[in-house]
Amino acid sequence: MIDSMRMALFIIIVLSLVNFAHYNMSLNIFRERMIDTALERTTNYTSRTLQDVNDTYAYASQVLAELYAYKIQQDYNPADILLDLKEKEKSLSVKNIGLIDIRSNLYLDSLGRILSIDTSSERDRWIQDFLEMPQDYRYYFYDPDNLEYETLYSFYYDHKIKNKSKQVIGILGVGINYDEFYNRIQALDEGIDVSFLTKKGEIRLPKSIKGKSIYSLYPHVSKEKFQSIENENQIIWKHNANESFLFYFHYLKDINRVLLLKINVTDYYNQSRRQHFYSFLLGVALTIIVVLINLSASIYQSNRLKRAAFYDSLTHCRNRNYLDSQIKKYRYWQKIRQTEYSMIAFDIDHFKSINDTFGHSEGDRVLKQVAEIANSCLRDSDEFIRWGGDEFIILLNMNAQHAVNIANRIKENVEQETLVSLSIGITDISVKDSFKSAMKRADSALYDAKENGRNQVRVR
Repeated sequence: MIDSMRMALFIIIVLSLVNFAHYNMSLNIFRERMIDTALERTTNYTSRTLQDVNDTYAYASQVLAELYAYKIQQDYNPADILLDLKEKEKSLSVKNIGLIDIRSNLYLDSLGRILSIDTSSERDRWIQDFLEMPQDYRYYFYDPDNLEYETLYSFYYDHKIKNKSKQVIGILGVGINYDEFYNRIQALDEGIDVSFLTKKGEIRLPKSIKGKSIYSLYPHVSKEKFQSIENENQIIWKHNANESFLFYFHYLKDINRVLLLKINVTDYYNQSRRQHFYSFLLGVALTIIVVLINLSASIYQSNRLKRAAFYDSLTHCRNRNYLDSQIKKYRYWQKIRQTEYSMIAFDIDHFKSINDTFGHSEGDRVLKQVAEIANSCLRDSDEFIRWGGDEFIILLNMNAQHAVNIANRIKENVEQETLVSLSIGITDISVKDSFKSAMKRADSALYDAKENGRNQVRVR
C-alpha cells in the first residue's frame, strides 16, 4: 500500500508539473496572440489615423497654397491677410496657418504675427531646406526648444506656392495640435499612450514629458533595440506584479521621429491569467481525483487479492498459505518463540460421518458455523488458521494454562450451539521450538483427546 501511495504521489507531482508547464505555455501563447491581435489592431488604426490626418491637411494646405498664390502676387494689406488666415484657421479647426511671402521676405500667420525672414537663422533655416527639396509638399514636425516659439509646436503640412511660371514665390503651412492626433488614438482605446521621440531616445511629445529620455522613463528598453528601430519596428513586453504593457516603436521617416505606442493590456492579461490559472487548478484537481480513484481501486483489488491469498474462502479464517508465508517466517516465529505463546489444535469429532451421511454441503455449513463460534471467543491479536479439512490451529499470546480456558469456552459454545463436539490439544511454545515441533506436540495432545473419548481438552 505504501508503494502504491508513493507511486500515486509521484504521478500527481509529475502531472501537476505538466499542468504547470502547460499553464506557462498558454500564457506565452496568449502574449504572442495579444501582440498579433491587440497590437496589430492598434497599429493599423494608428497608421490609418496618421494617413487620414495627413491626407486631410495635405489637401487643405494645397488648396490654400493655390488660393494665396494669387493674393501674394497682388498688392495686399498684411493686416487683411492676417484676418483672412485667422478665419481659415477657425474654419479648419487647426492650431495655426502660416504664410511665407518670399518676394516680400515676410512671414505671416493666424496667430497675428508678421516677421521678417532670415533663412540663415536657426528659426528660419527650415525654409531654405524646404525650398531646396524637389517635392512641392512635405509633412514636418516642428518642436523647437526655444520658449519664444513654443506656440508653433505643431505638426505642419507645408506646400510651396508657385506662380504661373512655376516659380516658388512662397510657402503655405497648416499646423495641427498634437492633441488632434492624440484624441483620435484615444478614441480607439484609453489604455494607449502616444509619444514621439528623436532617434536618440529623447521624448518630444507629449510636452508634459518633453526632454526626458526613454531609457530613464522605461529602463527595460535597451539601447540596442531602440537604435535598431530605424531599420525594424520593435515590440517590447513589460510585465510586473500589477501592470502589463506592450511598447511598440515605429520610425516615421517623413518627420524623422519615432512613434511610441504604450498599450496598457493589464486587464486583458490578468483576465487571461486567471482563466488559465483556474484551468491549471482544475487540471491538478482532476489529476488528483483520477489518481486517488485509481489508488483506491488498486488498494481495493490488492486487499481482495490479499484476502483471497491469506483467507479461507469458506470459514473466512486464515489459511495454510498465510501460515507458510507469514507465520513460519523467521522473524515472526522468532517473536512467537521469545514471547509467551501457546498453540491450540482442534478438529470436529466424527466429521467424516457428517459428510458421508448428510453430504458435503452440510459438512461445509458445520465447518463455517464452528469457525464463527471459535472466532467469537478470540481476540483480534490471536491467529486463527484452518490447517486443513476440519482441523484448525490457534496461536495465542498466553501460556497453555490460560489457553485451556479459551479452549474450554470454544468447546462448550460449539456443543451448545451445534450438534457436533470438538477434540482439542494445547501446548506451550518454547524458545527452542520450530513450528513443526510445536505442531507435533499440539497434534499429539489432540490425539490424546480423541483416544480418551473425544469432546475434551488435553495439554502436552
